[in-house]
Amino acid sequence: MRILIINYEFPPIGAGGGKASQKIAENLVEMGHTVRVVTSKPTQFYSLFGNLSLLLGAGFWIYLTYAKLALGKDISDHGFTLLGTLLLLIGFILRNTALTWELMSPIRGLKPLEFINGVEVRRVSVARRRQDQSSILEMGTFVLSASWYLLRSVKDFDPDALHIFFAIPDGPIGWLLKRSHKRPYIISLRGADVPTDEVKRFAAAYKALRPIFAVLLKDADAVVSVSNGLRSHALKSAPVPIEVVPNAIDLSVFRPPLNQSPSNTLRLLYVGRLVASKTPEVLIEAIDLLHQQETSSFALELVGDGAQRSLLEQMIIQRGLSKQVMFSGWVGHPALIEHYRQADIFVTATTWEGMPNTVLEAMACGLPIVGTSAPGMNQLVSDGKNGYLVPVKDPAALANRLQRLINNPYERARMGKESRKIAERQFSWDVIAAQYVEVYERVLRKI
Repeated sequence: MRILIINYEFPPIGAGGGKASQKIAENLVEMGHTVRVVTSKPTQFYSLFGNLSLLLGAGFWIYLTYAKLALGKDISDHGFTLLGTLLLLIGFILRNTALTWELMSPIRGLKPLEFINGVEVRRVSVARRRQDQSSILEMGTFVLSASWYLLRSVKDFDPDALHIFFAIPDGPIGWLLKRSHKRPYIISLRGADVPTDEVKRFAAAYKALRPIFAVLLKDADAVVSVSNGLRSHALKSAPVPIEVVPNAIDLSVFRPPLNQSPSNTLRLLYVGRLVASKTPEVLIEAIDLLHQQETSSFALELVGDGAQRSLLEQMIIQRGLSKQVMFSGWVGHPALIEHYRQADIFVTATTWEGMPNTVLEAMACGLPIVGTSAPGMNQLVSDGKNGYLVPVKDPAALANRLQRLINNPYERARMGKESRKIAERQFSWDVIAAQYVEVYERVLRKI
């Protein structure tokens, strides 16, 4: 089969949904299928507008000088001086912002076309500033850019089916191509693309997008969710058949260490975005409670970044937790694996998930999990078996379970081994890719 995958996030952009689309694409290629991915190529527009502003500002000053020297007219009191100066200043600021972005952004300079492990990856220009998240307007630029590109190029690739990751923002592209090129499409629900009250960042947008979401799911030839919890939320907006195909993990890459370096400090690890829906502040509150109880030596490492980081830094300073909490920012894939392998416990206080890849990665690396009973978590963590689940936004309960594992090395080892067993039995990519192939084949038989 020839499968066209459309996802506005694809490594190194985004998080779990991007990684999942990459692994599914690579496994489909290994199974003998041909795959093209259409995704984002972030382009900063600061240079364009900065240059325009500088040209206009310089133009005003040239005109002022010409009028005074050649025409003998002094028109500086007409506001041209102020306007020209403001335009030059704005242009200077925008140009420097562009330079900073080019020097520091981890998502700069991505190639418009490359082949990654046999997968053809096409990137279309979009407006996006950050690696970890995208605004509604930035998502909209992907919909426009990808639609324009695909309307002109779908016939060249001639896919049998489209696999749309994220109903919002990518679903409308599938809807459009179904009408323009008669191609069936499958929507893969990932988490934040499903309207819910749990994701505050998109609360206002969900009100407007809920009817569109329902239309897209009814129009799609198949709908897949990564967890039962996410499926339940989606059904509230669109009562259509939705099957569950979970995320998976590369077990050959994410695996327990052969030898863990000894440490007198027990290492807690969180990996993910530092955003409101993950409630990382609850982690800090739990760490504060452990610190007050004089729990054995421990430290929490936060791997990731996001809008909540400044709040967390303030909390840490105010509560005197600088020795107990450290930030590592975004970490590249090879180094991230070592962070998992050197940790003792994985912890998360998330309130909303599709199916968290970071928890799967931690399980594959043999870590016990302490998390919340948020949707998507209970398919990965069996309370008391490979970790503990506590109510959301309950730092006391989180601290209690963490303390239990910190003080019990036997329990940590037992739960860590169980995490790895669960990952091996249920969440390998070859099994999950085969399930998606069954979905594709079932859709194509209906045509």
